[in-house]
Amino acid sequence: MFDDGTKIGVFAIVMAAWVFGLSADKLEPPADLATAVDHSQLPPLPLKAAPDGSPAQARVPGIQVALSHGFGAKLLASYVLEGRVVTRREYRNDLTSPISPLDLGIVWGDLAPSDATNGFEFRTMHRAIWFNPPKGVDLPRQWDDQITNNHLIPATPAVNDVLMAIGIGSHVRIRGYLVSVTGDQIRPWRSSTRRDDGSLVGGCEIILVTSVEVLTKYETTT
Repeated sequence: MFDDGTKIGVFAIVMAAWVFGLSADKLEPPADLATAVDHSQLPPLPLKAAPDGSPAQARVPGIQVALSHGFGAKLLASYVLEGRVVTRREYRNDLTSPISPLDLGIVWGDLAPSDATNGFEFRTMHRAIWFNPPKGVDLPRQWDDQITNNHLIPATPAVNDVLMAIGIGSHVRIRGYLVSVTGDQIRPWRSSTRRDDGSLVGGCEIILVTSVEVLTKYETTT
């Protein structure tokens, strides 16, 4: 992810990539999602996010998991994210869309309540999120660490169905694993494992999603 401090030149490049990607994504229908991960080999996951609302993350053994379409994933950490969806974009025609057909921009912690980002601008770029807070508003400390763009890899077709039905404004709980993805046509696609590394390249979370819940209302963990 990146904030309004990103340099103008970089922003222009991203805008061009966004326009190109937007048209390219519409060229073909979504690829068939055939991934069905064997859950019996996966380490246990936390049930909820951390008490302060931040994602729950813990190291796990670096198990290799076979995905569909010739991709594989190495587990980096267990991960549970709870928050509110502020951007949504489907992918149909980039190199990783056969396994990751959806990005969700999610705000968590102090920003998760529905009125906490009044006046914010959120936009989705190609595999990135852009955001701009309102002028002159007091914001929580390290507020920009509470905005995350997530590349989602459904672990089963059933999980994919739930993810693809999620809309902007939904409160969600996503459980799974941060991963590093490999495939014949891509360089290793590695998830961020930190919340404070917001950047144009490498700052997004790549999540192998084993379960997802749409919460009927915002649920704090305290």
